[in-house]
Amino acid sequence: MKSACFELFEYASQHVSPKDISDFCPSDPGYPDYVREFTAILSSRIPPTKSNFDITETIGLTRWADANHQRDAIRFRWFRTFTNSVGIAICSGSEGPNDCMPPNYFGISLLNDALALRDAQLLRLLSPVFSDLHQRLYESAWFSEEAPFFLLGQLVLAFMGFAPGADIARLTEELIAEATHHAGYASPDFLWGCTFFDQLHNRWKHLVELSFPRNADTDWITVLRDALLPSSTDGV
Repeated sequence: MKSACFELFEYASQHVSPKDISDFCPSDPGYPDYVREFTAILSSRIPPTKSNFDITETIGLTRWADANHQRDAIRFRWFRTFTNSVGIAICSGSEGPNDCMPPNYFGISLLNDALALRDAQLLRLLSPVFSDLHQRLYESAWFSEEAPFFLLGQLVLAFMGFAPGADIARLTEELIAEATHHAGYASPDFLWGCTFFDQLHNRWKHLVELSFPRNADTDWITVLRDALLPSSTDGV
């Protein structure tokens, strides 16, 4: 049985060509090695189990690029989804995440690109991927503080209708418990203070605003939304 992370990699691979790799790999002195590395990965149709500089540098530099400034935003977003799927596969495997690949950055980058691409199949693939990565991080001594972000990702997808079978009550309860457990790790802020890798928090918050119901059926969802977006409760 294929893992959810492999299914994501496989799906992303179907939307990327060698030309996309040559067109969108970061154009710095390492460009030929980046192209060679990711062309080999695409050709093999097997995600690597270990990272190296060419992999992490390509993923990292691609993460910060503005898709709308690329020659073709759609092709670029698929390329970035492909590079992120490679990183996710490594993070979910035996090597696990490292400082070059903060897990929460993968989650929000994949969500943003999938929503921009309006690809329902890609969005449906993300929930089981986030579930698997949450479990991998939760059981790890390294980056376990970022595990709650993948509960949040599952909730965002559920509220947007792309994870209809999600147990929202359980995810909400687990997110509150885990974020509370890691409270104060980086700052006093609920969830957002669980990690020092905070440069994409505004993107996470934007998706919370878009997806979380304002008049939830249960108090727990309202409590969670207010904790994630405290300014929304005081009119700021």
